[in-house]
Amino acid sequence: MLTGEGTTLVGCGTESGFYYMTLGAGRLTDGRDGHHLMYMDYATRQEVYLCSDPSCAHNTADCTSVFPEEDFHHSGMSLFTMNGKLYLLVSQPDQEGVVAMGSSGGTSTQSGRAELYRMNADGTGRKKIYTFNANLTVESFAAGDGSGLYFITKKVSTKSDGGSTYFTATDRKLVRLDLSTGKLSTVCDMDFGGHVDWNPAGAYGRELILSGIDFGRAVTSLEMKNDRNIYNNAHDVFAALDVDTGKLREFYRVKYPKSRSWALDGETLYYAVDGSKEILAVSITDGQERVLCKTAHDKLWGVVGGRPYTWEYGDGFYFIDPASGSVSRCSLKDKTTGSHIQIVAEAGNQVLVIYDTDATKRKDGSFTVKGYRYALISLSDLYAGRADYATVKMVEAGM
Repeated sequence: MLTGEGTTLVGCGTESGFYYMTLGAGRLTDGRDGHHLMYMDYATRQEVYLCSDPSCAHNTADCTSVFPEEDFHHSGMSLFTMNGKLYLLVSQPDQEGVVAMGSSGGTSTQSGRAELYRMNADGTGRKKIYTFNANLTVESFAAGDGSGLYFITKKVSTKSDGGSTYFTATDRKLVRLDLSTGKLSTVCDMDFGGHVDWNPAGAYGRELILSGIDFGRAVTSLEMKNDRNIYNNAHDVFAALDVDTGKLREFYRVKYPKSRSWALDGETLYYAVDGSKEILAVSITDGQERVLCKTAHDKLWGVVGGRPYTWEYGDGFYFIDPASGSVSRCSLKDKTTGSHIQIVAEAGNQVLVIYDTDATKRKDGSFTVKGYRYALISLSDLYAGRADYATVKMVEAGM
């Protein structure tokens, strides 16, 4: 999987560096505002504008690092790499489940045309390679198999329910774009003839790993947000979707707890119920479940270097060795805010992190953030909580 649902930061990493789109937009010479595509080079530990012209001021639309905001809105962009190329998906923000103020129920909603761009790793050769139909919303998800890209599309309309009008999705499909022919084809419908709202969570081999909640019946987005009682008989479900056949294989089902967390890594699903004081490891191939470890820190946050880790507010990260089940604490904190460091990307045996924040403290204890400071740290130092940082020289504020 190249990008994932729920991603709010427009960035992606490779073995040699990290790309990201600036959140703030600077003024261009033609009066428009534009975002900048940045690159942090791991070898030189230097951030640069993704532009190879040393005389460029990076304030005109012909600069390879500039993306005018009117055409490239930050909240509708997804950035990813495949086969040494950089891709940018530009679409309208997904509004499914959002209350549609002033809309009339049942009307069709034009989302604006989603567009896919491809460029070289240095930003040159930017080209629009596909434009989706105007009546489709493209979710912020992409997977690739080397010769093609997979996306999830849907039609968005407005619907009235209980006195409220909200955006709802229909005709949700997994599609594949063949990069050699430029043809888009449907892999399968995403409802699979049932009522589970399946969402992509990862990939393994030729399968997409999907997660969903089974309420035993079809429910609306407003019900999920406003009626906690519908969760009483619900189940967390996980399944593998074969992208070649379009067949769905459910491999794990558990009664939906009040609060839980999970993370995927390769062929393993890590799952934890808050307060259970244990981390479970589930095989996605056969659904076999085992207790990975017993720990008071059971809020899963992600996986780094093959090790799942949990997080406790004010207490840092806890990394779990999947081979032994042993747990090690990382108490590294942001030097200015005192919060935990932020893990941004992984490359080999080192990790890109935000280790400090350019911020000033307000009277109420909160912070006004101006930017972020990045550094590389080895996996071994991260696991042990040793602050041996190799700092990155920044020219922008960071993500």
